Amino acid sequence: MRQLTIVATTLWLGAMGFFAFVAAPAAFGVLGRESAGRLIAALMPRYHWIGLALGGLALCGIIGRWGRAGAALLDRLPLALVLLMLALTAWSLFVLLPQVDSLRLALPPGRATEALAASPEAARFARLHTLSTLLGLSVMAAGIGVVLLEALRGGPGR
Repeated sequence: MRQLTIVATTLWLGAMGFFAFVAAPAAFGVLGRESAGRLIAALMPRYHWIGLALGGLALCGIIGRWGRAGAALLDRLPLALVLLMLALTAWSLFVLLPQVDSLRLALPPGRATEALAASPEAARFARLHTLSTLLGLSVMAAGIGVVLLEALRGGPGR
């Protein structure tokens, strides 16, 4: 069960890293700003659902051990971190993304970049983007903690 937690969390971290450091920069490097923004907006819900699914698997790995070994302190901390990861991801998916989407849809299409940069919508988008980035970094840090705690656990099957 420990392996399930490690694999699921590592895959989640890998997906996050790929999206943040490969897919999004490539989209904005190859496509125009508006097209890249639409692509990223289309990918974000899928990206979050993948995180929730992998987090659910990691959670199953942690809880699945409790029947055999009890809920020791070393089980509770990874559990708390995975629950935090799931909560932040769910909040981002169900609260933050709809706000970003409604803001994006409220902006007039084809508006000049200079005019958009000075708008209140752009300032709000920047705040939401910063919040989204901080949430993502928090999920990644918690995920690294889960993998380290699980990898450092002793004994087969624990």
